[in-house]
Amino acid sequence: MNTPRLSKFSKESRQEFGALLLLDHLMSYEMLQVQKKEINEIVDQLEMDVTELKKIFFRSDEQEQELDYLENELREAEEVLTNVEEEIEENRHCRLNIALAETDDEGLEPLLKYMEGRGTLTVSEDNYYIPTDKGHDVYQQLVQQLEAYVTHFEVYAYVDLDQGIFGDAETDLLEGDKWSDLRVAVAEHKGIDPYRVVFLAMLSAETFYENPDWKFDLCMGTLFDEMDQIVQDQLHVDDLGYSDSEGTISGDDVVRDVIQQGSQIAAERRQMEQQLGEKKLVDKTPDEQVITTTYFW
Repeated sequence: MNTPRLSKFSKESRQEFGALLLLDHLMSYEMLQVQKKEINEIVDQLEMDVTELKKIFFRSDEQEQELDYLENELREAEEVLTNVEEEIEENRHCRLNIALAETDDEGLEPLLKYMEGRGTLTVSEDNYYIPTDKGHDVYQQLVQQLEAYVTHFEVYAYVDLDQGIFGDAETDLLEGDKWSDLRVAVAEHKGIDPYRVVFLAMLSAETFYENPDWKFDLCMGTLFDEMDQIVQDQLHVDDLGYSDSEGTISGDDVVRDVIQQGSQIAAERRQMEQQLGEKKLVDKTPDEQVITTTYFW
């Protein structure tokens, strides 16, 4: 195939990625509230069950064992609830009040209004921006994109083209010039927007949030300049072609071979993680095509 020239990082894409990043930020607080509600329901039910058993004056051995079990479960649930409440306090900075003119977040207002217009945000009774049901749906779709990125693209972050080796953060020292980042080239070959892949990579690694001024840079329209430069600087399909004594090998031939090997290695790593219990077993591999979906147009 002939690799198309890299498209420009459009204003529309910057706006969409900004909205997704802001939604992810807001959901850091909102998801804890959802978790707190679920745990409260568990605590309430356990308290009712314990109370009912304690009403029995002459309890059988089985009932005593059940009471001990439920009391232990209740203590653990209450401990989890306390931890979640502490996390909620720690993440209150993720909330945004509509009185932005009085804060350093004033420049976010156009983006927040854009999200309101798209139906993903609304204003709560206490004057904070909160995700709507559609906002929660968009966030879940973003989570699916992140899972698909990790499944299908993360393996290409460190590739030794000379040796045909794929770097593993668990076993390899991922430093030095021998490693090439082929995520952009793989995205190009698959017809997936490389800007979206790099955005998901940086969001997965929480790179944006490492910048204490990320909201200011988002307001100024400069937050994604580094991401744009990464896409421009990384290896592209045409850069992978080479000539040797046997003739000329195209970049497409190289990237096809890389994808074939990488897909097999990624599958083996997922299987190993599942066997070690590091991740919950899933019924099927996330479809990489969800990465191509946009949610704000």
